[in-house]
Amino acid sequence: MFSFIAAGVCVLLGSAPLLLLVFAREVSSLSSPLVVLNAVGWWSLSLVVLLRERLATRLRRGLAALEITPTSNHLEQELDQFLYESKRLYRAFYAFRLEDEIRSRDVGVHLQRIVELTYRELRAKSAELALYDQETGLWSQVLFAGIPSSVGSQSMLVEATTEAGSKRGAVDGHIIVKPVSFAGTLFGALRIELPETQTPSPTDLKVAYLLATQAAILLVDARFTEALLRMREKSEESVRAKTGFLANLSHEIRGPLGIVLNGIELILDGLCGPTTDSQAETCRMMKTSAEHLLDLVNDVLDYAKVEAGKVRAKPVDLELQPLLSDLANVIRSQAHAKGHTVKLEPVDQTLGVHCDKRHIRQMLINLLTNAVKYTENGGTITIRAERAPGDRVKIMVSDTGVGIAESEKRKVFGAFERVDNSYALAQAGTGLGMPLTRKLAEVNGGTADFDSELGKGSTFWLLLPSADIDPERHAHDKTASEDLPPQGNGETILIVDDSQESREMLERYLVHQGFNVVQAGGGAEVLRSLRESTVQLAVVE
Repeated sequence: MFSFIAAGVCVLLGSAPLLLLVFAREVSSLSSPLVVLNAVGWWSLSLVVLLRERLATRLRRGLAALEITPTSNHLEQELDQFLYESKRLYRAFYAFRLEDEIRSRDVGVHLQRIVELTYRELRAKSAELALYDQETGLWSQVLFAGIPSSVGSQSMLVEATTEAGSKRGAVDGHIIVKPVSFAGTLFGALRIELPETQTPSPTDLKVAYLLATQAAILLVDARFTEALLRMREKSEESVRAKTGFLANLSHEIRGPLGIVLNGIELILDGLCGPTTDSQAETCRMMKTSAEHLLDLVNDVLDYAKVEAGKVRAKPVDLELQPLLSDLANVIRSQAHAKGHTVKLEPVDQTLGVHCDKRHIRQMLINLLTNAVKYTENGGTITIRAERAPGDRVKIMVSDTGVGIAESEKRKVFGAFERVDNSYALAQAGTGLGMPLTRKLAEVNGGTADFDSELGKGSTFWLLLPSADIDPERHAHDKTASEDLPPQGNGETILIVDDSQESREMLERYLVHQGFNVVQAGGGAEVLRSLRESTVQLAVVE
């Protein structure tokens, strides 16, 4: 009220001479400017008085909001008090906003920092933090700053564990106890002893509460991080165990399966005697099914090796045109069986890829097989390649198949995942082809991805390091590398394998090619065979 009266007086003192000047009959040339300056001065002073009153009002509201009791009626002292208490609260709130995860081994260091900050901010005689064990109900691991307490703390700490105490904490004269709790779980208590002449202010209690909360969040963060790490380790162990089991199982299946396939091929090649057309057709059906099963087994084995980090790429520069042409021919018979058309767009003869030769064939066969498999009869499979930015080559396989819904796209590169589509679910497979393709691409310094629209088809691509090819040099290399198939001339070959069936199967092939064969199932038999025969070549499993 006084400020408004003072402002009114200032306005009156500035306005009165101005009014007299207006109604005066005679005015000197000097009096007019002086009267105007007088009015401006008094009006400015009234504005300053009003602004000061407004600042004082807002400052008192801020003090009240922070529950700070003003220690003086002077504006400057109130402002100093407000700034000081605000800084204390700010430091208590933001001092431990850590961006990195907290490990258990670092918790003690950070908790000690909280205790020391409490000691400084509250100008305490001592500050200590004790941790509470929920199972035993005991206090332990006390962290301390300041002068040893002159008052027993156990009773104050026990009070913090009660339902009422865990919410409010406790205050006894110059001693403050704040629970270190989060979401109803008590982790410990922060105990502060102030000098005997100092009574805790509301701001002191707020600072203590904020620092106790920071300690609780720190403990929760550390425990949560450790729990996540344990869960991740268990998950990784589970995946490794599952993959290892499948790999071992697949390895055990592949041996007998290989013998079955070799036996069928021996029959079809006529090495086991003549066969009728009906018998040969039955053998071909058996061979097709066995080869499909072998592909599934190989996918599991290859994926297990990639997951275990045992796959290493041996990249070489490969010419794309003959590679894609060869793979198009490989997939064409499978595509024609479903009425598909396979198109290979022209590829620049100087365009090559820097990749492991076996890996690139495996990745592209996976993409082509999927394109044929997930395209209904009478579709079109298109293969093309082009240069991409960053010395890359992009190899694309497009189809006019069923496509993939937006909600199902995340499953495509997930291990053992199948897209939820009636046509797709009817197709055979392990769900490992695409994950294996992406991992092999990454091993070779590239990536695999796709675009798809439900009902219209998909385009899968590989983005790999490119290579510049000299067509003439590669043509000469291919001609020089063409060798005749090996033909025996009575040479002796030693076959070492613990599987008798595998040894006998291979022996039939080699004998048919004109070689002499000696078998050995173990170390002793190998030594005996080497003593008794002159061996030119050994085939060891």
